[in-house]
Amino acid sequence: MQLDDTLSAIAGRYETTVQALVQANSIQNPDLIYPGQRLVIPKALPAQQQVYHTVQRGETLYRIALRYGTTVQDLATANKLADPNLIHVGQKLVIPDLSPAEPLPIPFVAVEFTPLPVVQGQTLVVKVKAEGITGLSGLYNEGRPVIFVEGEGERWALVGIHALAEVGTHPLRLTATDARGQQTEVLLSIPVVEGNYGVENIVLPPERASLLDPALLTAERERLAQVFGVFERRQWWAGPFIVPVEGPITSRFGTRRSYNGGPAQSYHEGIDYDAPPGAPVRAANDGQVALAEPLTVRGNAVIIDHGLGVHSGYYHLSEINVQVGQWVKKGDVVGKVGNTGLATGPHLHWEIRVSGINVDPTQWMQQTIP
Repeated sequence: MQLDDTLSAIAGRYETTVQALVQANSIQNPDLIYPGQRLVIPKALPAQQQVYHTVQRGETLYRIALRYGTTVQDLATANKLADPNLIHVGQKLVIPDLSPAEPLPIPFVAVEFTPLPVVQGQTLVVKVKAEGITGLSGLYNEGRPVIFVEGEGERWALVGIHALAEVGTHPLRLTATDARGQQTEVLLSIPVVEGNYGVENIVLPPERASLLDPALLTAERERLAQVFGVFERRQWWAGPFIVPVEGPITSRFGTRRSYNGGPAQSYHEGIDYDAPPGAPVRAANDGQVALAEPLTVRGNAVIIDHGLGVHSGYYHLSEINVQVGQWVKKGDVVGKVGNTGLATGPHLHWEIRVSGINVDPTQWMQQTIP
């Protein structure tokens, strides 16, 4: 460190933050540094990981800290708040601590999360750069395997964040294996924020209410698990997904659902489109047909495997126009709109799953993933 240097100037020089420097060097007072002092320079925070929050009516700093998995003190420090109780609607706050302050252990070079923080029901892309490794594995929430594939100079994986995931930080454990079989672990935190989904009450016709029988739901869930459990280590989709049918949206992904006035214990796993009976339903992207058969709850169904654990489902069809094993291209007709299964009228229910977890299809239509 040079004479007249400040932590602010050093942070700007190395594209990091004062807070990261303080944490990496265990500095008690950021104003007390001296010439000749040796400082550890933490890795720069990627631009896409700099997160801001705009204060909404009724919010407190405590609630905001809880939402992003940080603390009131860190929020106050990052935003130079003299009084943590004095924030106002529309105020833009920097959200700190969304990446580890300590340097990554060798052989890890960089880890990137997109988007960050991730909203309930979104797809998280994890990209890892590491030197001299022969294998890389991950474990999300200490229970769900994360499978990495080779990219250009990096390895990447998709993590489906459940629409009912608890708001806060969730652990992601990465394990790298080198040529000698030696393993190195790093534990990272994924901040999950609220999706702000609404609630809707579904009124079922008496003749279809029996389809909510737990035994029927369990049997169908087990059938689908056989399909979604297949993981092909190749990517077959290309570019953003397309809207599979023409028509207005009548129910969006993530909406909490109550049936016939009961408690809202479930959520909408896809997007519903209002379309006339017989309207063509098109493949949202390239892939191979993994299921084409009548189901009890979802009615006539088509599921397309897009590779790397990504599947799209098309339900309540009046006709199925493809066969299992058939290859389809984006825009190919796979069926026709109907009113089969647990439905209150003709429509298409369309969903996307990542390793069996339902995610918001809107994200896949608005951008190219990964």
